[in-house]
Amino acid sequence: MNKKRSLGTLHMAANNIGIEKDTPVRALEALKESALLIFEEAKGARKALKQAHIKKNFALFNEHNQQDILELAKEHLQQGSDVCYMSDQGSPTLCDPGQGLTEMAFQIKAPIKVIPGPSSVTAAMSACPFPINDFFFTGLLPRKPEEKEKKIKHYLKLKTCLIILDTPYRRKQTLETFANLMGAKTKAFLALDISGENESYFLGTFKSLMEQTKDLGKLNFILIIKNN
Repeated sequence: MNKKRSLGTLHMAANNIGIEKDTPVRALEALKESALLIFEEAKGARKALKQAHIKKNFALFNEHNQQDILELAKEHLQQGSDVCYMSDQGSPTLCDPGQGLTEMAFQIKAPIKVIPGPSSVTAAMSACPFPINDFFFTGLLPRKPEEKEKKIKHYLKLKTCLIILDTPYRRKQTLETFANLMGAKTKAFLALDISGENESYFLGTFKSLMEQTKDLGKLNFILIIKNN
């Protein structure tokens, strides 16, 4: 009687958000030990492998080839081989495509191990000067101004602290939209380039935040609004 092959483990590994020393040691170990490595972008993959002091082939998991990579990961897990997915920055599935892998792992009943680590969302909350007892994480806002405004109006009805992550080049547009919808006197907290060379934090009205950061260029940001 053939012994049933045990399934491999899917490792969901966090990455640093700017400073390599913050990369979890367990994440680097998972890169060394897993048979299949999956990343979002090649640049981030090469950085991670260099930090782990290894040379391995890797697969890219993005909007162009998700189904193919899901099938490849599924095959490895069913054959008993471990798979490691590492975010380019921060924790998996937070505004990146990793969620499809966890869904697949549940479907085939493969074990999952999370390697927790840095997150720009919780990092920004740690520096926020007003209390956050409950909050709503919006994720990335819509790109088109009219769709963004409609979505924000919906979020404002929730009457809870809002945490917004958007792309660096839309910072000014996002601040302007909130200024128009919430008024000139509403204050917010803006975290810029957490763990980067230009790491900085600002508290003020939306217009003052625009003024204070107008010369800082396109940097990753988290916006926290006390909406209660």
